[in-house]
Amino acid sequence: MIAVPLKSFGPVNFGVRSDVCRLVFGEPSEKEEMEGIDGSSSMVWHYWEKGFSLFFDPEHDFTFVCAEVDNSVQLVMFDTPIFELSEQQLIQMMKAKGFVVTDTEQHEWGERRVSFDDIFADFYFEHGKMMSVNYSIEH
Repeated sequence: MIAVPLKSFGPVNFGVRSDVCRLVFGEPSEKEEMEGIDGSSSMVWHYWEKGFSLFFDPEHDFTFVCAEVDNSVQLVMFDTPIFELSEQQLIQMMKAKGFVVTDTEQHEWGERRVSFDDIFADFYFEHGKMMSVNYSIEH
């Protein structure tokens, strides 16, 4: 699956309506309404068996705004199989593309987040291995 930051997840561009995602990916395993820390809400479609979740903005016609992908998916970003990268390799690749780390956080349960705000992307590592990626468009 190809990930293009700020643009698309696989064959689906950010900004399309949820019915387009349903046509491409089928019915989700589960749908969930979530509230963000800023008070915004999202509709999330979980495709557990496929290894990803899609987020939609209910305030803007349920447009596709975010993808969260786990390392069971063969995800390619900037022509690179992203889940094969270490944290340092990820940082070097992003730097070569003109993006710098804007934030990191070590969670008490062991997960480490590395964020690149220019492309609205968060990469999550556990014991040095990338476990998931969450990337979106500004909305």
